[in-house]
Amino acid sequence: MHISESQITRIYAALGNPYRRKIVALLKSRDRLGFKELHESIGISVGALYHHLEMLEGVVGQDTDKKYVLTDQGRSALEALSVSEEKMTSSASLQVPKETRLGVIADELLFGRTLFDYLSKDPLRSFPLAILIVILGGWLSLQTNLEPILMFYVNPTSAINKVWFMLLFPLGWLGTFAFAEALSVGLFHRKGAELSLLNGTAFAMLPLLIVPSILYFSRSLGFAVSSALGVVTILPIVVQAWIICLLSASISVSKGLRMEKTAVISLGIMYINILAVIIALQLLVF
Repeated sequence: MHISESQITRIYAALGNPYRRKIVALLKSRDRLGFKELHESIGISVGALYHHLEMLEGVVGQDTDKKYVLTDQGRSALEALSVSEEKMTSSASLQVPKETRLGVIADELLFGRTLFDYLSKDPLRSFPLAILIVILGGWLSLQTNLEPILMFYVNPTSAINKVWFMLLFPLGWLGTFAFAEALSVGLFHRKGAELSLLNGTAFAMLPLLIVPSILYFSRSLGFAVSSALGVVTILPIVVQAWIICLLSASISVSKGLRMEKTAVISLGIMYINILAVIIALQLLVF
């Protein structure tokens, strides 16, 4: 089979990750493995394994029994690259083009990949931090009189029980998680890692605290609230875009889906959010 230079370059870059090299090495030596066998051999989370398998698309495939195998293209590419099993298990064996500093900063700031990777390793230990974020969000809602609906804040149009200000942020967190989980399963049949996604959703909502924090500190320091509102009129747009990026990364790490797929999920949640706000306003709930 003839392998083009562009295909070799893509496969070469995919094999730059040590986990992917280990996956390929295992399949090369053992011919075919089930997902459970790969998961036990690699020793990473289910979501992370799904992610690495997707990144090896074209190199790794599934046979009629749903076992993972090296594809003909993958074997030909490995032969063309003269990659031996020993080289594949060595982290220094392949040279991958380095990301620019701007790319690294953008990836960490906008998508928080390192953060979500860390959270997914021990989701039970990360859960208290997620709860702390949710409590802080509810407290800020109470202090600033802003009502959160999933990933939006709205100004109250009628007097409501102050308890709701504490509850709406946690409900928004759970609602966002529920929609992310449902769309992951419904659209891409990706189950598992629910606690990791639950934690990641809380961290993805951190930018939602920016606007109420500005208002709270403005009032605390004696600045006019009107001037603070002038600053935050554009911020919500930036915040929503940032939340979509973070939520997409969180779903990607938890469920092992590519970013283009998780972006569809995040945008779907955003549209559901907009619909919920419209319905709430029409019903004079807010």
